[in-house]
Amino acid sequence: MIDLRGFLRGTLPRIFTRYTLGSVAAAVVSEVTLLVAYGQKLLGAQAAAVAAWALGALTNYLLARWAWKRRGRPRVLRELLPFWATSVTGLLLTTWATGVAHDVGPRLFATDGARVLFVGAVFLGVYGVLFLAKFCFFHYFVFADPRAGSAGEADEDEEADPGEADGPGATDGPDGAAPRRSRSHVPSTTRK
Repeated sequence: MIDLRGFLRGTLPRIFTRYTLGSVAAAVVSEVTLLVAYGQKLLGAQAAAVAAWALGALTNYLLARWAWKRRGRPRVLRELLPFWATSVTGLLLTTWATGVAHDVGPRLFATDGARVLFVGAVFLGVYGVLFLAKFCFFHYFVFADPRAGSAGEADEDEEADPGEADGPGATDGPDGAAPRRSRSHVPSTTRK
């Protein structure tokens, strides 16, 4: 039987909440960029989608690192490349979908305002479809912590009690040694 209370107190709901907030912020940045660039005829539908994607992807990346509490230099192969590959896939899908919406819009709507809103809705719809798929990919691969039982677990534990950082799974280097509490802390294997 599933322990619902334990699950809700766990790290996954907190990460998902932060991810959702970050995704909503990135979606707002993207949507506003698209509607302004396309609605004001500064760019065509596909070029506006690219500009919207660029600003939204940067926002999404920074807020995704916040959602999984990642600090410091990102790992290129484990974090940067998979994240941006996912983002480029989103770019291709949104650019294609907004181009189709731009071509279909005049047949469906008589006014420019309705066409702009239609293109914006299609853009946002594709963004929404990718939301859950991206969360699963980010959580279980891109931001997964190989030292912890699930992604983000080690960071959440550190947030709760920084003094517990020398527990199981914590390492201070590639040799896997536990961090020392002080300079005089000597491993038990060297004591007599």
